[in-house]
Amino acid sequence: MLMLVFLLGACARLWGALALRRLSLTVNSRQTGVFPGQTLTFDLRIHNDKLLPLAWMELSFPLSPDLCMTPEETRSPDDWEQAVLKAQGYSVRLLGEKKLPLCLWYETLEVSSVWTARRRGIYSISGWRLRTGDGFGMSQVEQEVNPDDVRQFAVYPALTSVTVEPFLRNLWNADTGARGVMEDVTVIRSTRDYQPGDQVRHINWRLTARCQPLSVNVYEDVLPRSVHFLLDGESFGGPAPHWEEMEETLSVLASVLVGLSEVQVACGLSVCRGAAPAMHRGIGEDIFPLLRMLAAWKPAPPLKEGESSRILRRTAAFDRHALLEEAGRVGRFYYIAYSSEMLEQQPVLRSLDSSCMTLLTWQEERNFGDYEVVCLRSLRKGEES
Repeated sequence: MLMLVFLLGACARLWGALALRRLSLTVNSRQTGVFPGQTLTFDLRIHNDKLLPLAWMELSFPLSPDLCMTPEETRSPDDWEQAVLKAQGYSVRLLGEKKLPLCLWYETLEVSSVWTARRRGIYSISGWRLRTGDGFGMSQVEQEVNPDDVRQFAVYPALTSVTVEPFLRNLWNADTGARGVMEDVTVIRSTRDYQPGDQVRHINWRLTARCQPLSVNVYEDVLPRSVHFLLDGESFGGPAPHWEEMEETLSVLASVLVGLSEVQVACGLSVCRGAAPAMHRGIGEDIFPLLRMLAAWKPAPPLKEGESSRILRRTAAFDRHALLEEAGRVGRFYYIAYSSEMLEQQPVLRSLDSSCMTLLTWQEERNFGDYEVVCLRSLRKGEES
């Protein structure tokens, strides 16, 4: 009987030790970012390239502390798991887990895992673990995702209904309508037949005078100059932080970026130094890198005065060299802060004066030198300015 138990234990130990050999896990997804409320599907491919079958397998998904994304299958971690998760910087409230079916020799399993975006943030699959062992349940081994296959996925700020007309007026110094595009009346690209609703001033009277059919001129379109946003996230912190207002500000800014891209206005973005170095991205056609910057921003840890518990306000730090290089091709800069009262010592405002910059504040507009001040909340449709 003892020899049988010993033999069973030896087989289980050997089976468990060989379970991870020639076992590969591949994670793919068609999406790299989603908005809150949307779902993201991970396609998992597990290949067992050996003769030894795997009686059981399970995937463990540690979640980020802010729970920006959660899978369909979650549970509360055990006490011993909470200590490990906390030490590794993961959430101790929920743990994702997925049971996998039997995988025979030289078999490939293809399964999917559906996740739901909850709030703004960045999620990395670096902590994913594939756990397996022997068929007797006496031994257990696990392996992490290959570092070369680790990917990050963004949950962008939630979109809301906003107006972008104030930005178009600043670019052209006049209302430009819904498109944000002006016509250069000095360059006629072509002509076309007159249609009801065409403006009379666009009719080609020279052709009409020659007894030609009524036609209108089609002018060359001129795109407005670009805009560049500077996000001072640290102005929402300090002794009395306003992080809820910060999240709403990010939502409005993301909505403005999407709205301006729809009317063909190129945008750039600079984010002040927070928990990570300052980020800067120049003018480009794709706004998703800008939305990803907003998804990734986190405030710096509280700044305390000496040994006391008094919390000080941080001064936002931007990549000033990159901003000055960008100034030559930017139509207008927009500096975003909680209120204009927090901008007295901001060095960027000494480099970019009121002739090229507008202030966007969460609080109601208050005069700040010669700068134009616009309340961010007035950009949301349905809000009173």
